[in-house]
Amino acid sequence: MIEGGRVRVNGETRTEMPVLIDPAKDVVTVDEEQIGKEGNADGLKEQEKVYFLLNKPKGILVTNFDPSERKTVGELMAGVKERVFPVGRLDMDARGALIMTNDGELANRLTHPRYGVEKTYIVEVDGRVSHEDIEKIKRGMRIAPTHRGGPQRPVKLDRFKVKLLGRERGRTILELQISEGKNREIRRVMAWIGHVVRDLNRVAIAEKVTIKGLEVGKYRPLTEREVKWLYHASSKEFHEEQRSATQAWYEAKEMEKERKRLAREEAEAAAAKPVQRTQEEREQKRWKEFKERPVRKGKKPFVPPSGRNAGKALGGNFIGRKRVEKEDKVKNAESHVEQPKGEVRTSHPLGDAAQSDE
Repeated sequence: MIEGGRVRVNGETRTEMPVLIDPAKDVVTVDEEQIGKEGNADGLKEQEKVYFLLNKPKGILVTNFDPSERKTVGELMAGVKERVFPVGRLDMDARGALIMTNDGELANRLTHPRYGVEKTYIVEVDGRVSHEDIEKIKRGMRIAPTHRGGPQRPVKLDRFKVKLLGRERGRTILELQISEGKNREIRRVMAWIGHVVRDLNRVAIAEKVTIKGLEVGKYRPLTEREVKWLYHASSKEFHEEQRSATQAWYEAKEMEKERKRLAREEAEAAAAKPVQRTQEEREQKRWKEFKERPVRKGKKPFVPPSGRNAGKALGGNFIGRKRVEKEDKVKNAESHVEQPKGEVRTSHPLGDAAQSDE
């Protein structure tokens, strides 16, 4: 309308944008009809802000006008008198939560990366996504640029929050949380690690605004509480609280690790230090070890053999005979008993019939 020369400000036709006015003073006319009441006493009225949540189906274009006459989300908002527009982008092949509003400030807060409002997606991909690939996505990846005419340097993506929901034969289901909305970002990341996206469903915006209970292709007005939450989730104070909570959690975790390390060092030092015990404590320790000694049932203790066959049991008759002969010589020397004539005393029980083992 402005470029067509239909708009005048204080009687002057304006054809170049932007056109800045003071609603309390300036008189604006469109097609010679004044905007606002006669005399401009009340100035221009601000349109009432409305907020809707749409569960967008697949195959619908996220725009209010398409030159190719494809079906758009604006056609799904039948019954809404206000002129609303979609907040953010959602691929034509994707589905899920989409906010429709006429509040430009909230739209800017929800779409600009500076405000960091997270969107939650359920992604179903072909194949088995390994834990190594999940860690790559969490750390942030560099992928090829979208347009050939643009910069050819790899594009650095922010870190994703990834949760593995399940694996079935030939597919993997993931939950992703991202705060940016680059063109086909999720599909490009999955393609970069070698997986094709089967289904992409945005289930929540700022975690609390969800499509639970909302049929596909239907919309509902946001509650006042949800609108306040969206403003709060995109505020500087909210992000400061998030950073403080994260910092407190990290510090508590590090302190717990330090306490465990000190306790481990004290235990090692105590184990290395010799224990000073009294005589009574040492006796009690020895008695306790003696009582706890395992009992060998069914086996008798080893008793060294003795007698004339001791040598054979210990490894040979020669050793045993020599020992017995030595013992007999000692006994004979002590007894001084004279042997009868004609009799020869030998140390072997077989007498002269015995043969030497040598």
